[in-house]
Amino acid sequence: MGLPENTQREIKSDPVFGKGLAIQQLGLSGRYYSFDKAGWHFIVLDSTHLPEIVSEHPYTGKLDDEQFDWLVEELKKTPAATPICVLSHIPIFCACEFFDGNNEATGNWVVPGAWMHIDARRMRQLFLKYPNVRLCLSGHAHQQELLEYLGVKYLNDGAICGNWWQGSYLDFPPGYVVIELYSDGSSDCRFITYNA
Repeated sequence: MGLPENTQREIKSDPVFGKGLAIQQLGLSGRYYSFDKAGWHFIVLDSTHLPEIVSEHPYTGKLDDEQFDWLVEELKKTPAATPICVLSHIPIFCACEFFDGNNEATGNWVVPGAWMHIDARRMRQLFLKYPNVRLCLSGHAHQQELLEYLGVKYLNDGAICGNWWQGSYLDFPPGYVVIELYSDGSSDCRFITYNA
């Protein structure tokens, strides 16, 4: 169930709790940021938020309005010839989450907003305006998949811990992805497994 509104406000504003603590300990400039490396522009998003409605999940995958406005400005100011990689913990778009649980039990596919960005439609529309968004990286699902949709690669990169250090998760063994990025905006990836 969702937390009371006053508790949510306290958590969001506390500089030494949750995200505030992570920002402090990791020396980050904020909960979302960008940087340039080897001809690519990287945008790191904060995709985990307290749910706005009562939910069995303690968080929802999305961008708050402040962050979305910042993302729009980041995309606008990035030269059109510069490929962009967007990173988010929760997948913006994926297919694997359809099989993570009994999501068809109601007679319709139901994928929780805690498993994939609930604002994926808004992100899709935004990325259509910026074809230099070439790659979106995420984790969270503990599964590895690569989808190509409207010119963007969506890569779920598995999990080092597999099934939380108990072997494979939904037939995906513990592993990680090695990604090669090229100056023309293309990329290749390899999923590397190991015995945890």
